[in-house]
Amino acid sequence: MGPYKAPGANGIANIVFMQCTGLLVPHRGPIYRATFMLKTYPKQWKESNIVFLRKPSKPNYMLPNVHRLIALLNTIAKILSACVVEDLVQMVELHGLLPDNHFGCGPGRTTTDLLHYITKYIKDTCRKNEVVSALLLDIKSAFPSVMLECLLCNMRR
Repeated sequence: MGPYKAPGANGIANIVFMQCTGLLVPHRGPIYRATFMLKTYPKQWKESNIVFLRKPSKPNYMLPNVHRLIALLNTIAKILSACVVEDLVQMVELHGLLPDNHFGCGPGRTTTDLLHYITKYIKDTCRKNEVVSALLLDIKSAFPSVMLECLLCNMRR
C-alpha cells in the first residue's frame, strides 16, 4: 500500500499503520483472527467510495476513457485483504497450483517477466528455424505508448 494514498471512509491514512505497526499488531491481529474464527466481516469494512478523476490533459471529457476510477476502501479492511492475498500467493506457490507459464499475481510473474519469457521463446524458436505465430489482443490499451509501426516491423522480422 502506498503510504500517502487517499484513505477510505474511516479517514485513516496508510502511513499511520506503516509507522505504528509495532503498536497496532497486538491489537489488530486478534481482531483479524476473529473475523475468520467467527466467520464475520464487519459492515463498516465493506463500505467503499468510488471516485471518478479526470485524466490530465484530455481535451474532451465527454469521450470514454478520459476518467480514472479510484476505489477508497476502509484502511483496516485493506490490511486484512493484503494479508489474505499474501497468504494465498504463498500457498499457491508452495503447492504449485499454477502452471509455469501463468503470469500475474505472483513473485517473478510480472508483466515484465512475461515479456522476457515471450521474447526468449520467440528467439529460441527462430534459432531452430521454426515459425512463431502470436495473437496479441488489445495491444494499444495494454501499452498505450507503443509505437505501432515499430511493433509491426519487429513482428514481421
